[in-house]
Amino acid sequence: MRKFLRPGEFYASRRPVMTETLVGSCVTVCLYNTKESFGAMNHFLRDRPKDESDPQIGTYGTSATRQIVKALLKIDAEPRHYRAGVFGGAAVLKTPAADGGIGQANVAAALEVLKAAGIRVVRQEVGGSRGRRVRFNTQTGEIECRFAGDIPRKKTPQRTE
Repeated sequence: MRKFLRPGEFYASRRPVMTETLVGSCVTVCLYNTKESFGAMNHFLRDRPKDESDPQIGTYGTSATRQIVKALLKIDAEPRHYRAGVFGGAAVLKTPAADGGIGQANVAAALEVLKAAGIRVVRQEVGGSRGRRVRFNTQTGEIECRFAGDIPRKKTPQRTE
């Protein structure tokens, strides 16, 4: 099964899924349980809500990341069994006022929540000025991250004579 995450959405389950999203200044967190082979992914737009009672938990890095951490810890409560990847946080807008602050704040929010939960971050592909396409296999933990618009090169067979 495939699931494309739009901004504000997340997925957390034991069921194996190929999740995918496209982020610019937004951030996606991929969580993987190395012991039992399951995972979660989110896609959020801003670092934290101005009002903690804001019901749109998927929109904000602090609440969206807490949500997937909480969902997975209900399945396996040992934080040492998890590994995280954080992707996105680019300064994609080409205006004089665009300094990358939104993307940097989004990355910081995700890292803050993961650290507080005791989950080790093993991969970060953040910052820069280009969006990223991220694919995450929740069953194997494999993550493919490439810049948006990049076309993967096809391997050409090597001839031996």
